[in-house]
Amino acid sequence: MKNEGLSIVMTTYNGQRTLEKCLSLFFSQDYLEDNRKGVEFIIMDGGSTDKTLEIIKKYQKNHPGIIKLFNNPKKQKIGKGAGADLGTKKAKGKFLLLIDQDNLLIQKEWLGKMIDILIRNPEISCVQSRMVVPEKGNLTEKYLGAIGIEDPFAVPYCLNSQITLNPKRFRYNKKEEYYEYLINKDNFFYAGDNGFLIRKKDFDENKGYTQDIDNFYRMALSGKKYKVAVPKNLRIFHHTSSSFIDMIKKRGYYVRFYLLKNIQNRDFYWFNLEKNTLKQNLKFLENILFNLLIFPSIIDGISMSIKEKKVFWLVHPFMMFAITMNYLLSFSYAKIFKKI
Repeated sequence: MKNEGLSIVMTTYNGQRTLEKCLSLFFSQDYLEDNRKGVEFIIMDGGSTDKTLEIIKKYQKNHPGIIKLFNNPKKQKIGKGAGADLGTKKAKGKFLLLIDQDNLLIQKEWLGKMIDILIRNPEISCVQSRMVVPEKGNLTEKYLGAIGIEDPFAVPYCLNSQITLNPKRFRYNKKEEYYEYLINKDNFFYAGDNGFLIRKKDFDENKGYTQDIDNFYRMALSGKKYKVAVPKNLRIFHHTSSSFIDMIKKRGYYVRFYLLKNIQNRDFYWFNLEKNTLKQNLKFLENILFNLLIFPSIIDGISMSIKEKKVFWLVHPFMMFAITMNYLLSFSYAKIFKKI
């Protein structure tokens, strides 16, 4: 396979729980056997106080010249001037890969096949990996892997989730074995994290990184025909929230962070009377209503449980209700106490 030049960008902060496994699996990828010289791995650390830096330095020593470690003064990944923004601006490769410290590349051929899609298909701008459902995971881990996103509330907006729930809505390339989506604002879905590969030129012409949903929305507004490939059989293990309580705490924090520190100068707004269309605002309100009513989600949960013969799908309505209530409480807390 020809070496096209690859930049990997990762933000870290106290990631010792998963980082060792993450880096071990990355450096075991088949692609690196022939393309090591064309790879740079940019890590933006937000001041870790656990063993994160120790782990990174060990891999720097074992794989000299590849890992470049930088300070991320804002600690956060998302937002202008934060880790992913700073890291992607340093990237020099023709292709840019965004992975997180809890992304485990469990398929040795994963990286090579992701890149190969872009090499063989010049009309494709980016490739989004799907998520694996861990066989030995708990109910929450299995469910989040199945919906392909860490945030159940975003299921109606998430490309991975919609391909899982409504695959017939997307064109399927049988030869290449991937689903295809043309990014557009009228039928908007987003991807862009947890195993996301994009041509660097397409990434740069859309103002870099602020947040995955913002990046995709800028691409949708550009008027250009950016196409996303979502391979059917390429998957990573997003070793995210280890329990239901962990998920609730983590998502509640991000809502408060969004409202108090990350809501300004955005391109995509979940709800905004001035900047959104009526259709966009109604979709958001409809999502809240349906999640609280539970009944519509029960249909999807039962349908997927029968289709895939997986019992964990039956928690879908409960998860949608719980995450929505969590967000409403987090919203109230942020507005009343003005703190994260």
